[in-house]
Amino acid sequence: MSDAATLPRRPSLRQTLGEFVAFTQRQRLTAVTLTEIMAAVPRGDGTSVLVIPSLFRDDGQTRNLRKMLDGLGYRAHGWEIGPNLGPTNSLMTGALARLETLSARHGRIAVIGFSMGGLFARWLALRSAPSVQQVISVGSPIRQPLRSAFLPRSVLQAAWRGQNLENLAREVERPLNVPSASLYSRLDGIVAWESCCNWQTNEARLEVACHHVMMPQNPEVFRLIAETLARHGSESAVSAH
Repeated sequence: MSDAATLPRRPSLRQTLGEFVAFTQRQRLTAVTLTEIMAAVPRGDGTSVLVIPSLFRDDGQTRNLRKMLDGLGYRAHGWEIGPNLGPTNSLMTGALARLETLSARHGRIAVIGFSMGGLFARWLALRSAPSVQQVISVGSPIRQPLRSAFLPRSVLQAAWRGQNLENLAREVERPLNVPSASLYSRLDGIVAWESCCNWQTNEARLEVACHHVMMPQNPEVFRLIAETLARHGSESAVSAH
């Protein structure tokens, strides 16, 4: 059994402190960088893409990614329901309604999620598979999520009263019936990198060298997302025929 297939271990305090350092030293993703990325990746096919932010962040976090995707020829959408506060009843209901509204207008939707947003993306694909074309999760603890995040389980249970977290954790671990890819980083100081992929399935696994807090602005993450959207979009089109 590989190291990645063992029980995930929460990042150490030192790793997590490294995230704070990375955040304070972050550089803005410039328009020039976005243009360079767009010149190096495949064009989109008009597919609509729903992008879900990470925990405690709202659609402002994903603005640059959505701008890039729009420029490539996709139709990128935020989830438009405020900050991601985790699996609250209102956000789960709102996310599902947002997906189904977009799907009714534009057909099957590609769903991208950062960290907690990736768990939402998988949950949406499991709950409304006919609405979803593909899923990309970025730095998301999709395997044993209750063991994997820096936040201790007691904090999670207190924050999300009324949810059966054990059942939700088992649900998002299930293999998806649509193309999916997981991006992970061994530098991650928030989420155990081993938990960011389903190592026993054929879901795509893509490694980046990036701190967790920088993933929503990292050029390599953007490049891999664009390439994965194009590749899986082509596969979905072939399978539909």
